[in-house]
Amino acid sequence: MTAEQKNAYQHISLFISEEVERLMNDRGILKEDVQRTIHHAETIGEKFINPATGRFLASFRPDRVTYWVEYSVVGEDYHVHTTYSHRMELKRKGKP
Repeated sequence: MTAEQKNAYQHISLFISEEVERLMNDRGILKEDVQRTIHHAETIGEKFINPATGRFLASFRPDRVTYWVEYSVVGEDYHVHTTYSHRMELKRKGKP
């Protein structure tokens, strides 16, 4: 994997309201964590959609913390509606 591929998440353009930014600060979630989560979801296609709102919910676990981001796509921007993290491990059927 090239350095450019490794850092592709940095090209994700985010719109984050002041309220969500405060929430991220309170929860210790970095802009980079959000970008990486969205990049993972958009690249892999592993995300939920709320049909009532059209918003996506994606998770990403780069290490011992799982990040969750609720977002929508507006043009080329990703509008972040909320985000949180946890250290609980989700087990999938048939996978360790």
